[in-house]
Amino acid sequence: MRGDDIMKIGEGKQNSKAHISIPEFARADLTYEECYRVVFTLIKHEVFHLKNIHTSESIDELKAYPLQIASRILKSASTLHTIIEQNKDYVVANAIVRTLADTMASLYLIYQEDGEAMVLRHYLYVLDGINNRLKYLPENMFYDNSISKDEFDVLMQQVVDSKTHYTEARQHCQAKIRELSLYAGKAAVIEKLMEKCNWKYKTLGSSNIQKNKYTWNEMYDLLHLKCDSGFFSFLGEFVHGLSTSNIAFEPDVVDFEPVYGAAIVLLGRLYEFINNYYADDMNIVQAKAITGLADVRMPQKYVDYLLNELSNLKEKGRC
Repeated sequence: MRGDDIMKIGEGKQNSKAHISIPEFARADLTYEECYRVVFTLIKHEVFHLKNIHTSESIDELKAYPLQIASRILKSASTLHTIIEQNKDYVVANAIVRTLADTMASLYLIYQEDGEAMVLRHYLYVLDGINNRLKYLPENMFYDNSISKDEFDVLMQQVVDSKTHYTEARQHCQAKIRELSLYAGKAAVIEKLMEKCNWKYKTLGSSNIQKNKYTWNEMYDLLHLKCDSGFFSFLGEFVHGLSTSNIAFEPDVVDFEPVYGAAIVLLGRLYEFINNYYADDMNIVQAKAITGLADVRMPQKYVDYLLNELSNLKEKGRC
């Protein structure tokens, strides 16, 4: 088959893109991009008002800490919209969706635990990040004349200060874990978990890190999505720059609906998590989050749709 024959096949498929509607939004005649903005904006306003209630940014405040993660997810989600609408970058868009999936899977694994089990997994998670930072800070620094001596001295002091800060943070997390009542009966296993920063452990019955650790695919399953968990692993092709990411796509041929669709589902899981984890706050927050309807990102046709639905309900109430 010749190259131009392949192009003709591609052209033929271009005119028959599959489209799967989202019933809740199809009634409002919203595109996938508009659906995405609706979900994103509603969550953004809920998180904003929740952060006004839980203001701490400390790693010790487990009621507030997930909001830092939610804010990071929303920032990535905002970047995803820009990457698609302005840059039409299919590769980076898929890489961001994989990032969203990984973060959501971590959020569900850690913060849907109960009591001290959640506290343990939380501090192991923080420990993992701290240890990775310490691992990549140089042990020794020697001046080799490649930069000025003043610049070198400033850089070296930054490294020293960072190592001191992260070492103290690591010791703090370890101390918090050792204060847990469950530590007394599982000290040997938990010490091994701390040594390996294994926050993905399956049970506290084994210190074997190879067997007692969730894979990413198993963590994706925790999200209970209606797709094979391997889908998000496949998106690693775009993260790692493997062959799939090098396929030549014409900008006007690329279909971003599936990308938006996957992201909408993940944001939906974030919405569910927030409403469950902060259930005690939602009566106050949801009343305030109506500000989202006036947000510049909210599609006006969705606001008009809601107003029309409200008007219809009022009329039925009069009958």
